[in-house]
Amino acid sequence: MAHIGTIGSRLNDEPAPDEPPHIDEFGVLRYRGRWLSLTPTEESIVRFLIEHLGDPVARAQVAAVTWPRGGRDHHAINVHIHRLRPRLTELGLVIHTLRGRGFLLESLPTSS
Repeated sequence: MAHIGTIGSRLNDEPAPDEPPHIDEFGVLRYRGRWLSLTPTEESIVRFLIEHLGDPVARAQVAAVTWPRGGRDHHAINVHIHRLRPRLTELGLVIHTLRGRGFLLESLPTSS
């Protein structure tokens, strides 16, 4: 089960608002003072999307990075993206679908 937590309250530090999302050595996505534990497959997908933050990526590219030996179809990517969307939104990230092409990850505006 996914675990989302807040680290800012424990550290008494507010993260820099422009700090990009990153995945640590334990497969934990960290962004805006919050964190999300990822499965190895989710980590692969999200890491690739972060590397291309704000840029479109083809579904085939995501599949190739996630499963380099092949064996998975585009439906498997869609299922993982579907499961990631609500969890990433809680951190301030959104995955857009580019119909028939791929995906685009971007940051949601911060509330002031």
